Amino acid sequence: MKRQLTIYFRYIFFVSVSIMTYSCQSDSRSKKNTGSGTSFDNRRSALMLDLIRAEEMFAAGKLHQALGLIDELVSKKPQWADPYLLKGNIYTAVGQHDQARSAYEKLVRIDPDYLSAWFKLGNNVYRKKQYRQAINFYNQELTGQQAITLQSKDKQITIMQIGRCYMPLGKADSALIIYNKCITIDSLYNEAMGDVARLHIDNGDYITAVEFAKKAVALDENNIDYQYSLGTVFLKTNQYKQAISYLQAVADQRPFYEGVYYNLGQAFIRLGNNNIGSQYLSKVDSIQTLYSGLENLKLAVDRNPDNQIKWLELAKAYESAGMKTEAGQARLAAQFTGTLKNK
Repeated sequence: MKRQLTIYFRYIFFVSVSIMTYSCQSDSRSKKNTGSGTSFDNRRSALMLDLIRAEEMFAAGKLHQALGLIDELVSKKPQWADPYLLKGNIYTAVGQHDQARSAYEKLVRIDPDYLSAWFKLGNNVYRKKQYRQAINFYNQELTGQQAITLQSKDKQITIMQIGRCYMPLGKADSALIIYNKCITIDSLYNEAMGDVARLHIDNGDYITAVEFAKKAVALDENNIDYQYSLGTVFLKTNQYKQAISYLQAVADQRPFYEGVYYNLGQAFIRLGNNNIGSQYLSKVDSIQTLYSGLENLKLAVDRNPDNQIKWLELAKAYESAGMKTEAGQARLAAQFTGTLKNK
């Protein structure tokens, strides 16, 4: 019998995609008034317009043009922090994480109280599995001077990331404390519910897990990660028909979702439908091969983010797995590296 594919791998992948999303969102903060007078105001307005143009270029996929304009801006005003945030976000979007980190570090050197800067740094090192350093950066986001203006939702996201750092460090109890803190802030915070459910599944506490998985699905019924968690915990508690209902919904939306075929096969077999169960189980090896290939390609582009061929291979692998968003991100990175080589 094939060993069950763990919830944890799905959890890490889900978090990685979330981090990519959070890292590339637009940021806003109060700009500091560093001067006065018509001449200064006109120059500042011109610089701000250029920064807006760079943001529009980024949104339009004109990444090299955006970076070129950012370089012009920082040459005119070296101690202006805002362009470095955009620069870091652009490099994050195309998988150039060392370059992104350099931009974010420059940002915090200029302004240690810049809202979201430490969070960006935390996400950057989290992706490299440097979890202790990520916790330090996230805590800086929560405790620095900028924390006064941190919105409640952004505070929750940052706290959640600290909990997610504790999980791979083997500190499930600390993670649970963090997740409960998020739920205390907002009892309808679906991501916290989903993470608590996964944590209890991994710990074998299926009674508690089903409670939180149900809450997560109720808050976001279209989220296939929550559906998978609920289906899995129903399987663990011998509620096979309910398990099949949720797991089949996941398989219908994303046929190559890791673990879903194995769990569906187990559920059907335990209901006595051996033929259907065996059909699902027969697909497990191909799924494992697919995800092993994905992991190898992700490692390859991490080691050499300028390798356009590997980015294209990764995009195709994501497409084969039904991961359209991730495939699009990989193709954007491939386009960026290709343009870089042709410059």
